[in-house]
Amino acid sequence: MRITLAEENDIDRIMNLVKDCIKNMESQGINRWNDYYPPREIIQDDIERGSMYILKKNHAVLGIISLNEEQPPEYNRLNWSTPHGRILVIHRLAVNPIFQKQGIGRNLINYAENYAIDNGYTSIRLDAYSGNPRALRLYEKRQYKRVGQVYFL
Repeated sequence: MRITLAEENDIDRIMNLVKDCIKNMESQGINRWNDYYPPREIIQDDIERGSMYILKKNHAVLGIISLNEEQPPEYNRLNWSTPHGRILVIHRLAVNPIFQKQGIGRNLINYAENYAIDNGYTSIRLDAYSGNPRALRLYEKRQYKRVGQVYFL
């Protein structure tokens, strides 16, 4: 298994992973991702900007994570513990449901943390849907701190 930048030819496999994740989350009553989010255009943009990373085994995409400095405007309302500095933001972390509970999410977070260190970031920010207990546990185990709640329309 290795984590690499996603390429144009990965888009269909990434979108299949997203669809599988949506079905899996819906089966658990988690409705953050749906038929409208994340759209193919956002994933395509992540790839074109060089911010989408994938964990692959052979040709299968097991997980994805987008890393960049883009912060939704809703973040401005939060009381961050490090309000200044170079901030890395995690977006669209997802693991193929078939491969969940095998450390893939942890590997993607490790990658993001090492990427932040290697590139001089002072902190990492992310948001997790409050109705997704698995994601919340992953971040809490990694010592990420909850700084508030935002609402995306």
